[in-house]
Amino acid sequence: MPASRLYRLNTAEWTLDYSAAVQLQNPGEPFPGWCPCYLIEHPEGLVLFDTGVSREMAADPEGYGPTGAPHMAELLQTLDLSVGRSPVEWLAELGYEPSDVDHVVLSHLHVDHAGNVDAFPDAEVIVGKRELRYAFWPDGVQRLFYLDGDFAPLRAPGREVTAVTGEHDVFGDGSVVSFPTPGHTPGHRSLAVDLGSTSVLLAGDVANSRAGYEEGLVASFAWSLEDSLESIRRVKDRARAADAEVIVHHDPEDQSKLPDPPEALE
Repeated sequence: MPASRLYRLNTAEWTLDYSAAVQLQNPGEPFPGWCPCYLIEHPEGLVLFDTGVSREMAADPEGYGPTGAPHMAELLQTLDLSVGRSPVEWLAELGYEPSDVDHVVLSHLHVDHAGNVDAFPDAEVIVGKRELRYAFWPDGVQRLFYLDGDFAPLRAPGREVTAVTGEHDVFGDGSVVSFPTPGHTPGHRSLAVDLGSTSVLLAGDVANSRAGYEEGLVASFAWSLEDSLESIRRVKDRARAADAEVIVHHDPEDQSKLPDPPEALE
């Protein structure tokens, strides 16, 4: 059966140099990227896709998590939390408690996507197996974006973590399907949502902007350019086959295609 509603819940706005967000284009021009997560209502449960930016980390990067994240202090100067709310605050506005969330599906474990996983200790966390392994031992520039304060809680006793490969059908009915789109990171995944009357592909960070998605210009810090371009093609092919709307995660214009809460896409 199809999902019932899709809510876009913005947690922050993080401004990057455009040339970092869209491969070496327009250096010096700012790119104000949204940092949303998404709540999906389904007759058999609630799904949260990504968990946004942690306000705890933003308040005290040096003391965040087991080893701290002091390198984030400078980057936080370009973070604007006033334009968003935490996932827990959004859920409260919609009449839900964190314990109501049955599944947390993560596109990847970068700081702007996995920042509040600890707020949902009762939920099954669905994450790519390659992503989970890489997050603890990233290399190169990727080391900047993985914070153990975000994902270390997944190792807590009793946490239900499902590390997946290939496609993963959350409810077994084709309505909410996580599928691999590596490149931005080794284990990056996107989410296909069937609402019955419409279909949406939440592309995550296959590209950081609509222009990057259309032209194959991914983030300059992408883990693999080759895999990134292949994943963009995979998303385009899937969208064409399903007649689905593609939403690029950080692009403000793409995000404006979804209604502001408490309104939802149905």
